[in-house]
Amino acid sequence: MLIPRWLQTLWHRPGATGRVPGAAPMALLPLLGSLLALPCAHALEFSYSNPFPDGPLAGVARSLRISGELVPGDTARLTELVRRKPADAWHALGRVELAISGGDTAEALLLADTLAALYPHTVTSADCAGACAIVWLAGAWRLLPAGRIGLQQAPASAPDKAPTDLRSYLFKQGLPAPVYERWRASRTDGVYWLSGQEVNTTGTWPPYYFQRLSARCPPLDSTDESFHAVRRCAARLVISQKAFAFDKLLEGVNDPWWNDNRDLLRNAPR
Repeated sequence: MLIPRWLQTLWHRPGATGRVPGAAPMALLPLLGSLLALPCAHALEFSYSNPFPDGPLAGVARSLRISGELVPGDTARLTELVRRKPADAWHALGRVELAISGGDTAEALLLADTLAALYPHTVTSADCAGACAIVWLAGAWRLLPAGRIGLQQAPASAPDKAPTDLRSYLFKQGLPAPVYERWRASRTDGVYWLSGQEVNTTGTWPPYYFQRLSARCPPLDSTDESFHAVRRCAARLVISQKAFAFDKLLEGVNDPWWNDNRDLLRNAPR
């Protein structure tokens, strides 16, 4: 077992007498026991993957994987990651792959709000519940190749009321009111797994993205030309929205790549 450095200092403090070498003073044993009894929280892991193979972007990441348990402070850690390597972050945030095992709801909402403004594709290929489901719903495109999406049910001992900010977020991201009510009405502790129909009703896109597409892009008809026109328009819309949010995250950062590309990306729809 590794002993924290500050505890080692107390353990071997100058002037300590009457102890067996290597043995903890008796006064520290209750403290040590308390420390060992504390739950161990592991923060999320952020890893870039699938870099561009060649050309001017050779070696730049194309996706971001988020895994582990979500704990307070993880959103700030993601922001620092973005600020350290803006070019990698810009391209990687186009596809965010989720393997979140659970965690803090308030921090999940904070992370989801940060990601939603960046219009990523969110992808999970396994069961994704609680904090993971909250973050998955943040995507401008939500992909579910395999697995299920689940809303975490509050324990029976807790007040039968979902936090207002969670309720508002779920509705903003497109969870239908009937699905929300079924989740809240379920009485058992644990997870309310959305059926395939409920996932489809929630939609691939959040409502605000669909509304912006409808307002800014040409109408879609049955022709290939129309389809490609809408696809190009949607890509420009995402780039522009993402660039304004990205610029806020990089406030105060003097990065050559972002300085060269900021205006081009923010003006993409024009």
